[in-house]
Amino acid sequence: MGFRLSLARVRAALSRIFGGKAAVPATLPPPPAVAAAEAVVVAAVDGPPVAHVPIEVKASPAVAEPETTPGLEVEPAAIAAAPDPDAERLLARCARLEGQRLELTTRLADMQQQLRRYEQQQYLALGEIVGECLRLRQEYLSLKAARSGTAADREQARQADEDFDAYRRSTEHTAAPLPELDEDEQDELRRLYRAAAMRCHPDRAAEAERAQAHEIFLRVQAAYQACDLAGLRGITAELAGLARHAQDTGAALEGAALAGSGVRRRVAELQTQVADLILAVQTLQLDANYRQAVQVDCWDSNFAEARAGFEAECEALRRQIASLEPVPA
Repeated sequence: MGFRLSLARVRAALSRIFGGKAAVPATLPPPPAVAAAEAVVVAAVDGPPVAHVPIEVKASPAVAEPETTPGLEVEPAAIAAAPDPDAERLLARCARLEGQRLELTTRLADMQQQLRRYEQQQYLALGEIVGECLRLRQEYLSLKAARSGTAADREQARQADEDFDAYRRSTEHTAAPLPELDEDEQDELRRLYRAAAMRCHPDRAAEAERAQAHEIFLRVQAAYQACDLAGLRGITAELAGLARHAQDTGAALEGAALAGSGVRRRVAELQTQVADLILAVQTLQLDANYRQAVQVDCWDSNFAEARAGFEAECEALRRQIASLEPVPA
């Protein structure tokens, strides 16, 4: 309304100056800046390009020209800046992407927790027999290489040494078994994780607080994967103890930034993060160990079958070692 009124006053001033000698068009063409703005096509983030609909700028016949006092100059009304028609849609897109990121982050953490539980149970069931099998392989291949002297046998013996040493190092700091939580405790663990992950995600923090947020986020991830309900409760209390004023200020600054020129960049960043999380979830779904980890009812039978195979291999290796050892004089 202010923009239309301003144009009407300009036309009235021209009429008074020229005294009716020059015809004034009924409708002035929009200024070059307005005409250029009308031709801009805004690329939609989640759909095809959407063009601005040109708006005809003309005087409203219902608005009467105000009377002026001779000698009193009337200031033209200020031209209001048009709001970005895409801002609301892009902010809604940001909110949806942040929700998707949280869901995918939680899902990936659930999958990693399940895989860790499976691997710990697997170690408890098979760790001893696997270590014995690797030791016997090392002994057998070392004897075989010493007897034959071939490069191929020496390479096999070297690889067996590395495998056995790597296994021993990996078992020196074996993580404690995950605690067993009942259904209510599992629900609380998941609820606390979602709330903490949303609150302390580094991408939601101000630049000066991003390092601290990243450190807390890693602690939240570790506590959740370890089923550490007490630890996650402590982190949640720590987050709740942060100054609310600082959080409100940060949220206000974030909203102002999103409402400005950085909104499209923010959407692009979130889209990349969501895509990376989808790829991580899909990659883990194809992992052979994870595909076994989700079949909880088959764990015992799978472990028993694997143990039988290792025991048979150990027995065969012992016979081969006996055949290669020199006969006492």
